[in-house]
Amino acid sequence: MSARIKMIFEWLLALLNFFKKDPAKAREFTELVTDQYDYLVLQIEKFQKDYFELCERIKTLYTEIGELRETISKSTGQKCIATGCNARVNQ
Repeated sequence: MSARIKMIFEWLLALLNFFKKDPAKAREFTELVTDQYDYLVLQIEKFQKDYFELCERIKTLYTEIGELRETISKSTGQKCIATGCNARVNQ
């Protein structure tokens, strides 16, 4: 955790100690906020990882789509059965 966040939590702890005379509850609250922050950071990291994996998958799918379109365009010329057809590709 960054030093700035720790400083904010320490400030919050000091403020809670000023308003409440029970430092155990203030520390418990600070630990709860810290745990929630850590959980949110983990969720953001997971989301970021999933996002970039999805972007790579999408790039792969676009490449596959391009290859399939190329195959389709080559195959459409071969579907004419008549030997004198201009659309037929001779191989």
